[in-house]
Amino acid sequence: MNPTFNAGYATFVGLGLVLGFFVKQREERRLAILPPARQRWVTSGAIVGAMVGAKLGLLLYVPWDAWWKSISEFPGEWGGRTILGALFGGFVGVELMKKALGITVATGDPYAIALPLGQGLGRIGCFLGGCCFGAPMAHGVRHPAQLYEAFFDFALAGTLFAIRKEPRAAGVLFRTYLLAYAVVRFGVDFFRGDEKQVFGPLSYAQWFCLACGAWLAVDIARRRRAS
Repeated sequence: MNPTFNAGYATFVGLGLVLGFFVKQREERRLAILPPARQRWVTSGAIVGAMVGAKLGLLLYVPWDAWWKSISEFPGEWGGRTILGALFGGFVGVELMKKALGITVATGDPYAIALPLGQGLGRIGCFLGGCCFGAPMAHGVRHPAQLYEAFFDFALAGTLFAIRKEPRAAGVLFRTYLLAYAVVRFGVDFFRGDEKQVFGPLSYAQWFCLACGAWLAVDIARRRRAS
């Protein structure tokens, strides 16, 4: 959400971006799904989509009027963003770019390890920067929700790295990451104390994770049957 840009935050977020990009590049070369020039176009679709989605995704956390204020007061209030929106927007951006280029193969698998690795480092940065903070516990201490998620992000990255060479349908590894991350975020949200919108027993973000997780589970099963 809105971090305090201290040295710790900047260091770990920057490290996450660099290592994530390095791992993505290695996986792209290993898998050789697309020629480099076409892969760059797909990556550009992911970046643009993620940037748009990161801002739109704030509607999961703040009312419409507060969201519009953050847009209209650019650049002063434009720091807020959310990884859930970035992932969704990046996914949509890639699919639109692929459609424009006539690409029909799944291209997400190079991101399956890179993204949770980068997110885990980024969450350490969030902990140091004071954003995405946890709900209060006893004696005024808050849950280290950022570190809870970092732990699961690293565990997810390690698990996917270990199984990355096993035979599977194209796109399943990436969708497995997305499904697992939806589960992680659903659980961690119970321990977050920053601003959120709630409908019934769950936050908007949790309902979003449930919807995306259900679609991903069905799509993974369909891809496995077709392979």
